[in-house]
Amino acid sequence: MKIPPKPVSAKQRTDRTPMLYKITSVMELLEISHATVYRMVASGQLDLVKLSARSSRITSASVARILAQKDSKD
Repeated sequence: MKIPPKPVSAKQRTDRTPMLYKITSVMELLEISHATVYRMVASGQLDLVKLSARSSRITSASVARILAQKDSKD
């Protein structure tokens, strides 16, 4: 018999920022296209981590940096 997981409060869930984002998540967070994500990677604005030949992720630190720049412009 499996023991059910302990309930997690809403505060605990919101404090859990992923260290790596999927490309689609970055697209939604930054409100940009797939091509723009890769242009930003090529220019060094976003940091790409290759997990395998077919899997890539973007670091949360680089996404946070872009979001901070957007907030300072607004």
